[in-house]
Order: sequence, then structure tokens, then C-alpha cells
Amino acid sequence: MNWEPITSPDHEVKDLRKTVRDSEIHLTWFWSKEIDFVYIYKAPADAIQPFERLSEQDIRLYTREEYKANQGYLGRLDAFGRYAYRIFPCQKRDGKLIVYAQENENNLIFITGAKAKIKFSILMKKAFLRPKKRVLISIDTEYPLDKDLLVYVKKTGSPPISVEDGTIIPFVRDFPAGKTEFPEFEINKDEYIRIFFSNGKQSAEVYELIPE
Repeated sequence: MNWEPITSPDHEVKDLRKTVRDSEIHLTWFWSKEIDFVYIYKAPADAIQPFERLSEQDIRLYTREEYKANQGYLGRLDAFGRYAYRIFPCQKRDGKLIVYAQENENNLIFITGAKAKIKFSILMKKAFLRPKKRVLISIDTEYPLDKDLLVYVKKTGSPPISVEDGTIIPFVRDFPAGKTEFPEFEINKDEYIRIFFSNGKQSAEVYELIPE
């Protein structure tokens, strides 16, 4: 890869915009007359690599003719989560393709794909003349999950309404894809349990938590 610093604002990719419909992505941007090609780099939003680490296997060459034919760039999001797209401008010089190392925000955009569904069930059984009730929790997920993604919260008197509204209890093992049932345990009759994301809105952008 023949990387060079970008020396002129006339070489920059800018006005990058997105349209997302289901899993189809349409990107448009300002394409300078001085730019012959672009390279398109896609990566998970939390794993973006600096330009010097990129190889030709990590990026896709895209021509002005393709851009005109598609009125932009057309792609697909085939997985859940948040992804980054970065577009690097290129010029041909002396038979070589020069790639400009543009790393400002003008050529970077983030797109969130479909949310992965996490279904959960909390079954509480009251025993006659006993001060305790039994609780059975099950988690059904499309993808394997880290145990730290979810917590359950216990509260006395009424069901908790947020992750901060009660005593936070972590799960002790990861969740494989499919349905997992946890060992039954007991709580007091006036206590209630609910499941929440441990980091709230951040995980809610990627996952959908659904009670059964």
C-alpha cells in the first residue's frame, strides 16, 4: 500500500452520508475531481485499525464509474452490531496508486445493524406457608454472550425499574447460543427480580432484551 499524507483539502472525502434499509446500506459522499479511486474500509466500531496496519485484504477499491452507476456505494450488513466505514481517497501517479491517509471525521461514518435478540424468562413460584419463593431464570440468545453483558437486580417491595434500582447480582458464566436455564434459587416473598444490561444504553444499541 502506497500511503501518503493528505496535503490538500481538495483531495478529501467529505459530506459522507448514509441510508440504511433493513440490511442494505447506501453511502454517498463528495468525490473530488482530483480523486481517481477510493478505498473503502469496514470494521466493527470497537476494532477500527489505523491506516498503517491495513492491507489490501482489509479494504475494497471502488471506482468513480461504480459510484456513478450505483449513485453511491451499496453494501450489506450481514451481522449485528455497530460498524464503521472509512473512505480513503486515491490518485494514480506514474502508474502507481497513491492512497491518502485521511483520518479526520469527514471520511468516517458509523452504522448500526440489526439488533441481536435476547429473550429471558423469570419464573417465580410461591410455596404455601414458606417465607421464601423459588426463582427460575432462563436466557435464550441468538449469539454467544459474555456473562458481563447482563445482570439481574433484586429489590424488596416492588420490581426494580432500572439497573440501579436494587441489588445488582452478576451472572457467573457466559451464555452460549440457544437457551440456558440456571439453577433454581430462593428469595424472600417480598423480593422481586428483573434482568438488565449491565451498561444500559450502550448494549441496547446492539441487543434487544425481550421478556417471554
